[in-house]
Amino acid sequence: MDSEPLPSTWVIEEARAFLRAAQILEQGASNGDFHLYWPAVMNSALAAELLLKSFLVEADPRFPRTEYDPEGHLRLIAGLPGNRHGLIDLYNAIPAKLANKPRETSERLAPGFPLEKWITACSKLFVGTRYPYEANSVQAVDLDVLKLAPHLDQVLEEMTRRPVSS
Repeated sequence: MDSEPLPSTWVIEEARAFLRAAQILEQGASNGDFHLYWPAVMNSALAAELLLKSFLVEADPRFPRTEYDPEGHLRLIAGLPGNRHGLIDLYNAIPAKLANKPRETSERLAPGFPLEKWITACSKLFVGTRYPYEANSVQAVDLDVLKLAPHLDQVLEEMTRRPVSS
């Protein structure tokens, strides 16, 4: 089976679409359309989830890379805990050989940024904000949660940057 370089740039690019949507919605909300904050938080939480999942994918043997489909498809690795949406569970499942990289890169890019604190605080946001009319949904959020996904994106941008050949 082909191996997927981790973190997966394909998954990161997917996450960036949701991050951009979150930023557009946040801008609309800050311009007075306050109802847009909720979907901004949900999209930002989904982006953060995908950014963490970029460490947790593998080539899908059911849909391998071929001459006609050079990308093939990916799937989440087996054995992930919980509902596979909890950010702290995903963060803690990052393979051992990569586990320190996000924390080290985060600290280098933004000294003092409490990465694990924000991952824990935002852990259930995507599931909790999808259906705000449900009784067990998240009822209020601190808008500072919108800082996590852009920070994770910067961390992964740094981690996946390829050195320029001389």
